[in-house]
Amino acid sequence: MASTPPLSAAVRLPVRLDIAGHVTEVGTIALDTGKPTWPQIADALREVAEALVDVADSPPDEDDEQEVSSDGTS
Repeated sequence: MASTPPLSAAVRLPVRLDIAGHVTEVGTIALDTGKPTWPQIADALREVAEALVDVADSPPDEDDEQEVSSDGTS
């Protein structure tokens, strides 16, 4: 009797960006447990980096012109 390969499971890890105490969840990394982990994480982080570059290079909108106080209240 032929054996079947084990089913791969997907594990989802949240990706949180923390800049000076301001934390936001920017997405998730879905890992296929049947494949090597680090190449999957590296690919996902490259996608996050590309998205950050796109945001940084985009023209500012009205909210980008607001000043923020040192305590973050305004």
